[in-house]
Amino acid sequence: MTRTPPITLHPGAHRTGTSTLQRLLSRNAEQLACRGVAVWGPRRTRDGGLLSGVTGDPGRASAYRDLQAHRAAGRVAMHRTTMAGDGISRLVVSDSNMLGSLRENLLLGRLYPTVSARMERLGAALPGVDHVSLSIRSPDAWWTSLFAHLMTRGFAPPDRATIDAVLKARRGWRQVVCDVADALPDARLTVWTHEDIAARPADAFAQLTGTMPETRTAPVLNAAPPCADLQVRLRDEGCLTVLPHVAGHYAPFTADERAELRGRYDDDLIWLRDGAGGRIVTPSQALAEVLFRDRRSRHGPFRKTDRRQDQMGAAG
Repeated sequence: MTRTPPITLHPGAHRTGTSTLQRLLSRNAEQLACRGVAVWGPRRTRDGGLLSGVTGDPGRASAYRDLQAHRAAGRVAMHRTTMAGDGISRLVVSDSNMLGSLRENLLLGRLYPTVSARMERLGAALPGVDHVSLSIRSPDAWWTSLFAHLMTRGFAPPDRATIDAVLKARRGWRQVVCDVADALPDARLTVWTHEDIAARPADAFAQLTGTMPETRTAPVLNAAPPCADLQVRLRDEGCLTVLPHVAGHYAPFTADERAELRGRYDDDLIWLRDGAGGRIVTPSQALAEVLFRDRRSRHGPFRKTDRRQDQMGAAG
């Protein structure tokens, strides 16, 4: 008898080296298949793909979309049954749009505000998710990268009202982690930082698949362009806004604003290293500065946290 392969969910986030990691997974697909690991990237999940009707704005509910989601769950179940017969013991699903869209973040000025509903919808369509991997990034750099990336897609530079909305919003990575953990309570949760892992995509690859890649090189994809290139693009599109910059890099935030956002991020990192209220725990001393893992076992009920978790209040 065969067992339906469990799922490792990698929802990103955007602007944290996700595309580069997905390219590395694609380049090692044959090696992974030989080891019993299958990978579904955005080409399999988006644009009428396997998760059509499951992903997307959860607020746009309709009977037709619910029907699509039901059919998507059926398609996924059939594929997983076939995989089990082919010797696949693990399915990795990687798509940063599972958390939400960049447009949504921009319009609402908050980090992935609908992630809870999105993860619940995914959990219903993808039963058997036992591991979720998230990547996070300092919000000053993350928002800067988001603004720059969207400018290459035809969006205007952020105005003062947008910058102020980002600064006033108190939703940070801590809230995103909590939403994901609460929506998928039976899954182990791993969180790594872009600052530590971006230059070592092979380490992220190993966390997702349990093995190091044979082909360890992959191009850096979707990196934010220099400020000068953004300025030229805007002028070509008829926008005369002069972009603020520091050392040739686009810099929408002032020094004080960057310091404020980084301070919040430092608080979130402290909270993560202390176990995130029992949701995750540091794996080993060697990786304690890079990765954060769930305190729950792969099987069995959630284990109570130790007394250190009660000390997180000062960081919150």
